[in-house]
Amino acid sequence: MLRKVLFPTDFSEHSVKVKKELKKFAPYVKELILLNVLDDRLFPYLDGLEGIEIENLNLMGELAKGANAKLEKWKAEFEKAGFKKVRIVLIEGSPFNQILEIAEKKKVTSIFLGHKGMGAVERMLLGSVAEKVARKSNIPVVLVK
Repeated sequence: MLRKVLFPTDFSEHSVKVKKELKKFAPYVKELILLNVLDDRLFPYLDGLEGIEIENLNLMGELAKGANAKLEKWKAEFEKAGFKKVRIVLIEGSPFNQILEIAEKKKVTSIFLGHKGMGAVERMLLGSVAEKVARKSNIPVVLVK
């Protein structure tokens, strides 16, 4: 079950809890994949900002740079904790769909998730990403409170 672990993170306090718990499994995990999904579902709402002109707005590029820097920092922490192989995946899309797609594509043996993520509004409107992943995944999911 711990041979190849996927850890989708949004860098929230719940993800920090997962990181802390996951470090305890370093001797048992052969490969850890850190995943961050840049949620593109929020950008269609920006179209409503007509009349506001912002030159050279590269929101996804800036978000990607920040997320990549955090992923590199977390990768170093996991390596220091004893993980032998840590990979980073940074992708754009719907978090729920991308988590399941990456899990299958990378043939992971388990998914570790925080039981809640960042978006309170998203949870209210769309449901918890963690809850959807746990319900729909064919791969074992560990939810950390």
